[in-house]
Amino acid sequence: MYLLLAFLEHVDQPERAIRRFRDFGIPEPLVVRARSAAATLSAEVPVFAGLRGLALGADEDKLILVSVLQSLPTEEVERLVQRVQLEMDADDPPMGRLVALPVIGASLHRRE
Repeated sequence: MYLLLAFLEHVDQPERAIRRFRDFGIPEPLVVRARSAAATLSAEVPVFAGLRGLALGADEDKLILVSVLQSLPTEEVERLVQRVQLEMDADDPPMGRLVALPVIGASLHRRE
């Protein structure tokens, strides 16, 4: 099992990233809105100190797509990540970064 994380650079185009996941057969992702550490810390800096301007662009939210791939061989997951990343890099501007992490999860026992 692999956890796929796509760190998107542009929060205004999540539908493009979701469509790309679907096109490559990646299960429907969760869309997580995140804030950088710089944005979080800049909220703590007093306005009068003039330091808040040091974190330009830090107030922008980021999007992370999260999906789980079940039972694929490692080589196949590596090829999938490479293919999707090539597509993401070909966008103008590039869409973001995709990573896959192996995970251990409890087996699901469903009642019938």
